[in-house]
Amino acid sequence: MSISKFVEETGAQMRIFDLGRRIQKISKADFSDIENLNKPYPSPYLQHAWIGILTWNPKKAGNHNIWFLKLPLDEQNFILPGDRDAFLNHWLRCLQYPDKEHGEAPCYYKPDQNRMAYFHSLALATLGQTHTDFYTTTRAYLSGDMGWENWQQLGLQGIAEVVVSIDKDKNAKLVAQGIANMPATPLNTLLGFLENIEPDFPLSVAINDRLAKVIELGAEPADLAAFIRALSHSQNVEQRKMLIEVILLHPKSSSIEVLASVASRCWQDLEGELLLAFLNVLASNDQGQPAFNALVVDLMPLPNKREHILQAFRSEKRSEELMIAIGNLMKSVQQAS
Repeated sequence: MSISKFVEETGAQMRIFDLGRRIQKISKADFSDIENLNKPYPSPYLQHAWIGILTWNPKKAGNHNIWFLKLPLDEQNFILPGDRDAFLNHWLRCLQYPDKEHGEAPCYYKPDQNRMAYFHSLALATLGQTHTDFYTTTRAYLSGDMGWENWQQLGLQGIAEVVVSIDKDKNAKLVAQGIANMPATPLNTLLGFLENIEPDFPLSVAINDRLAKVIELGAEPADLAAFIRALSHSQNVEQRKMLIEVILLHPKSSSIEVLASVASRCWQDLEGELLLAFLNVLASNDQGQPAFNALVVDLMPLPNKREHILQAFRSEKRSEELMIAIGNLMKSVQQAS
């Protein structure tokens, strides 16, 4: 029995979301193939599939369930059916005996506040429910009517709802205006939510223009990481790659916060010279060899990444620091085997 089949037999509808490197929908057909081991999980993160499941019954208004699962993957990124089955058995017991205490579900995890807010916004949109009051407040703020310094009353929920509805209510224009004027704290929150969408060219330009100003005034690692996340899936691919190049040349680029954002959000761009530049900086990161090992190990299982990384490892343009880091990585692999 699979999750897909189980939900179907209950008469409920289901929507699956990947919550790993970004929040994005997984089609029913793809999730069924993943469950039936017909295809590997497409975007593993830390050797797991981070999944959000929303189910609802059209015949029972207001009756919906949400589950967050962290499913272990094997070396080829296929899910381990035993862990999935343990969760299903727990779910079945909850339905059969709703008045009993069943404890925490196997493989359950609680997303951070930002992911919870964004997922909740997606759930509202999926279920056709109205926006919260935070949505109206956030739009008023982004219009500039409230004053750019008066951001303390904004909620994560409202910012998330605006980004989820980026194509409605002229929200893209409001967001671009906000990016140009907002203080760093609410700006970085907004930029973090933008990793879940594909910013169009005008919005990408607004992000890039603000980044130039931030760098000119003195960017901190958290600022650089936020801008990386915001543009990680922009439609302007060439601009995105140029952004990564510029940030890797920045004095704060050795911060693991910056490098982790590049590796986890922009992994598809890490090929050729750009990948080598990333690895050269990573070899000198501010957290040392353990951080180098962790990010390389996380990148290796991603589609087509192993070949590119091994090619970069053999490059004649490797820095001396990178050669040393590679040697230490190989030693740790040999010791673990």
